[in-house]
Formats: sequence, structure tokens, C-alpha cells
Amino acid sequence: MEWENEAPILAALPRVTPYRVPDNYFNELTAHLNSAAFLDGLTQGERNGFTVPTNYFEELNDQISSRIALEQFKSITSSEGFSTPSNYFDKLQANILSQTIDVKPKTKTVRLWQSDLVRYAAAACLIILTASGLYFNQQRTVKKGQSTVLASEAVLYDIDESVIIEHLKESQQATNSTASQAEMESYILNHYSSNDLSNNL
Repeated sequence: MEWENEAPILAALPRVTPYRVPDNYFNELTAHLNSAAFLDGLTQGERNGFTVPTNYFEELNDQISSRIALEQFKSITSSEGFSTPSNYFDKLQANILSQTIDVKPKTKTVRLWQSDLVRYAAAACLIILTASGLYFNQQRTVKKGQSTVLASEAVLYDIDESVIIEHLKESQQATNSTASQAEMESYILNHYSSNDLSNNL
């Protein structure tokens, strides 16, 4: 190594470890540590003599009372436990069959109109349906009436003034003379279109 070349005197010294360990030191180390800890615990612990669990004397009366009650209860109950009636198991199958086979199931009937709440709910639904039907029907007739009024007013605006004057003159002349049914039909067919007739009807 390099340090041996640089320090030959140091390298010439004998190699001896300065620390010494007793024989079997590491083999007996755990036993020595455990015994030292045990002895330390003995010296530090306080010796009060006997110890009593917490709340021992407060609960002692209840424990004694419960033991006495348990012994009395055991003496009261019989050693047999529960008892069954005589011939119980002989009659058991017959009793089960009579209760299951011979019994007819009762049908449960529930009346719909028995509850007042159902009656009021049905009446409210009927009123709502009737009112909504009347409302929508009225709205439809109002719209139809408005559309026919608008159509007839549009036809009146389309008629020329000269046609109105001729019509008035003819109506004055017609009051003086009576026309037959055939003449009236031919006049209407000649002077009015099919749209005018359908709107006026």
C-alpha cells in the first residue's frame, strides 16, 4: 500500500488491537442485558404490597347481589327445562295438516271508493278534464270566428265602389218588380263567384 512507503516506521510496528473483549462475551450478551433490565425494574418499582382492581369496592355489592340472584334462579328452575303436553308429537302431524290443507284462503277485497281521498282526487281530475276541454274548444271557436270576420272584411275591401253603386241601383229596381226563383238563381250565378258564395253562407 502507499502509506507503507510513505511511513515505513509506522508500518514496522506490530499490529495489535488495543481493545480486549472477555471470552464468550458476545455469546452471553443477551442474557446479561436481560438480567440487568430485570434487576433495574426491581430496584425502581415501588412495593405497595397487594393491589386491588379499579372500582373493586364500588362494584363489589353489585357482584354479590347478582351471584345470589343467579343461584336463586337456578334453584327455582327445574332441571328438565321446557315441558311438552302429553302426546304432543303423536298429534303434531295431524294438527299441521288440519291447519294447512283444510283452511281455505280468504280473499281480501279492497274497495276503491272507500277512502275520501280517492273520491276527492277523482272529482278533481274530472273537473280539470272538463274545464280544459271547454277552454280549448272555446279557444278554437274564437280563432275560427276571427278568421271568418277577417276574410269577409278583406272581401269587402276588394269590392270596387262602382260595383256597390250598381248593386244598390239594382236592389232599388228589384223592390219594384218581383223576380222569379229561376231569375234570382241565374243572377247570383252570373254576378258572384263560388268563393263569394261560400264566404257569405
